[in-house]
Amino acid sequence: MQSFFSRGSRLLKTLHQQSRFYHCKMVDSVVAAYKEVAKIPIVKGAKILNVEDNEVAVQVNWSVRNLAAMENSISSSDYLVRGEKITAMPPVPVNKNILLSQRSSSGKRLACVVSSEKEKDEQHVMVVEQDGSMSTIDLKTANKHGKVYADPEFSCLEWSPDNKMIAYVAEKKRVKATSFVTPFEGEGEDGRGQEYVHLNEWGEQLEGKHQSVVCILNIDSGELSTHELPDKLCPGQLVWGPGGKGIIGVGFVSKPYRLGLVYCPNRESRLFYMDLEGQYTQISQGLSNIRSPRLSPDGSRIAFLRSTIGGPHAKSAQLCVMSWPSKEEKVAVDVVLREQKIEEGYTFKGIYGYSGLPARCWLSDSKRLLFSSYKFDNIVTYVVNVDSGAITELTHLGSLNVLDVYQDWMLADNSLISLPSRVLLGHVPGEGQEASIKNTFTEVTPRREIPGIPNHFRSYWSFVNEVPHPDSKYSDIPISVIYYGPTYLEEGEPKRPLICWPHGGPHSTVANMFYFEPSFFVKLGYSVVFPNYRGSLGFGEDGVNALPGHVGVVDVSDVHQAVTSCLARFKDVLDPSQVFLCGGSHGGFLVTHLAAKYPGHFKATVIRNAKTDIGASVSGKDSPDLSFVEAGLSFEPEKVADGSMLTKMLEVSPLCNIDNIKAPTLFLVGKNDARVPPSQSFHFHKMLLARGVDTKLLLYEDCHSLRKTNVEADSVINTALWFEKYRQK
Repeated sequence: MQSFFSRGSRLLKTLHQQSRFYHCKMVDSVVAAYKEVAKIPIVKGAKILNVEDNEVAVQVNWSVRNLAAMENSISSSDYLVRGEKITAMPPVPVNKNILLSQRSSSGKRLACVVSSEKEKDEQHVMVVEQDGSMSTIDLKTANKHGKVYADPEFSCLEWSPDNKMIAYVAEKKRVKATSFVTPFEGEGEDGRGQEYVHLNEWGEQLEGKHQSVVCILNIDSGELSTHELPDKLCPGQLVWGPGGKGIIGVGFVSKPYRLGLVYCPNRESRLFYMDLEGQYTQISQGLSNIRSPRLSPDGSRIAFLRSTIGGPHAKSAQLCVMSWPSKEEKVAVDVVLREQKIEEGYTFKGIYGYSGLPARCWLSDSKRLLFSSYKFDNIVTYVVNVDSGAITELTHLGSLNVLDVYQDWMLADNSLISLPSRVLLGHVPGEGQEASIKNTFTEVTPRREIPGIPNHFRSYWSFVNEVPHPDSKYSDIPISVIYYGPTYLEEGEPKRPLICWPHGGPHSTVANMFYFEPSFFVKLGYSVVFPNYRGSLGFGEDGVNALPGHVGVVDVSDVHQAVTSCLARFKDVLDPSQVFLCGGSHGGFLVTHLAAKYPGHFKATVIRNAKTDIGASVSGKDSPDLSFVEAGLSFEPEKVADGSMLTKMLEVSPLCNIDNIKAPTLFLVGKNDARVPPSQSFHFHKMLLARGVDTKLLLYEDCHSLRKTNVEADSVINTALWFEKYRQK
């Protein structure tokens, strides 16, 4: 008997050792795949430096994951393009302490805002001359403002036309907050007792940004002036006005309190003009969201985007043009409900996106400009004539996102879901001939391949959901689908598992462009399906408005139909018993709903900072309006959600159906998430534990997007291991 137990013990030990061995091998293979895909750089930005005798100088900044330092590293590469001949200069690493940089219009001066290597709260402006000489202005010693803003919502660094001054935005100088027991030094404002005063900031990813000011620095004299806007407006997105006599910018309304700005181009803002003495004038009319002011080369026009305030966080925008100095406004491109016929017989779906207009977008005639927008599941670049209203699509395979425009030359980022970015250069032809540019693009940077993933690993289609929309007006809006993986299998290859990955927002879009994470999973042997459900951008304004009031129903049905159609389309490639769910934010909301509604259909789920109870988000996030709007309710800043409102929010939330969830669930949670309260994930995790569901929660020192390099590496690899744990070989 003892010998029997002894043999049993040895067998269990052997099995345990084998299990540990196979787990280690699996981890090693997953990490190796991650490292291989992580080597692929993405385009951080690109600019045309100079055009002379048909030779174009181009600078491209690349961002790549530095896994040794666990941070993103930036490098800069310069290219000289003459016809088909391209001369590439050796790449140069960019100092990570450079927050902002900008060349003067003459190209002879370079200004940078730099954070101190030793003391991160200390910043200075560094100006490098063409001859290599350098001057610096210590902003801490100047003591005129707080930290300089370097975020996409407010930040700017703009040279005056005479190349003598720069304009930027910084935090207003605050009184030094101290304890009551600290002696008052008798100079300046008394800050005793203010060390614990809460400041209402601008939410997710804008920590420390409370009240901005306009800053104008004379480089030659070192004189620095700061100017506040009236009524606690927060300035940002500054550009120099005609002749360099003043500043044009956007003032964000901060009353009655600040709502989250990131991914929310529906907040009230105003276009203003400020002279060099700080005299403020509002120059836009009405209540709206205004962004991306861009001055034409001849100084006669200001182009900007305008959206309605409130409602969905992202929606179709107008392209407006203001004549200078008359300040008369004209709508050059209006909101599109479904589609609009444009030049060359193409259709136009409207202007969408979070990034706004390129910093330089005008052509030299000052009546045409370029912008990029979603059209179904592609990013498309257009030329618009603001006088005639003619819109021309610059057709290209994959997504084409304009980066810079200078002297009628344009730079664009071109990529596909299965091909990383390359930078293209083209010369925009004269009026009426713009479409012919598609045959003349030059590849500034070569096309990269993804190791182990063929270019043909992709497919796209659209369909109309057979389930009618509660409002028949929206029943015929299509759902677009991007499939990433093989469309056929070589003989003897096993069928592949499928990951369903709906986007967040909810008003966003997965475009046919390169993304790091899905390439990693396709390399591991999965296929991925991205459904652009109703509510996504790029389908007309009706497409956006089809979702509010119907979340948890219409979007869930659309995603499920997309998965079903994908499995049917590639029935010889995909294993229908091996379908996984992955999503963040509203995407997490959707996959949690799917796990509850179809408990036997999915093997495992991973959710990142998901909304699991819309009602509980009202009091704990930077954007309480989203809970009201998506539940079909009106939002007012002072409104308290009553019982009926909270009931409606709960009814459309995954928490309402938690008893049905059986799929093992991994939670990825940002401790500093200001968009979706982390408490939602904690609560849902505990409720699953109480129901005996296999679940795990990972908590990170990060925000909503989980984009810190070390956090991304851990969360993505853990996601893969979670799926591998439940994947049947």
